[in-house]
Amino acid sequence: MSDPASPRDAAPYRQPMVTSLGIIMGFLLNFLAGWATEDSDGDTLMTTADYAVAIPLLLAIALMSLVLFRLLDARLPSEAAAAHYDTTFRLYCIAIVVAFAGVGIALFV
Repeated sequence: MSDPASPRDAAPYRQPMVTSLGIIMGFLLNFLAGWATEDSDGDTLMTTADYAVAIPLLLAIALMSLVLFRLLDARLPSEAAAAHYDTTFRLYCIAIVVAFAGVGIALFV
């Protein structure tokens, strides 16, 4: 007889996701820090283009922080691990896409 599908173990995926998020968040924070201190004469967010870049990047950082919290949360019961990982992986992909979209907007605006 076939056994019911066992929940996936997310442990092998956790470390690469944490590492990649840490690297991407570091680059994003460095980009935002350099951008914020570039002009000392006025506000950093002055035009619509500035907001079009800042909003996706800040949203991406918030999503990445949520994904890191979900990855590092050890209070999860084992029977909910597969669903928790699936949601976390979707959020991870969305955060990466939003981050690259923000950087792409910065390149072309």
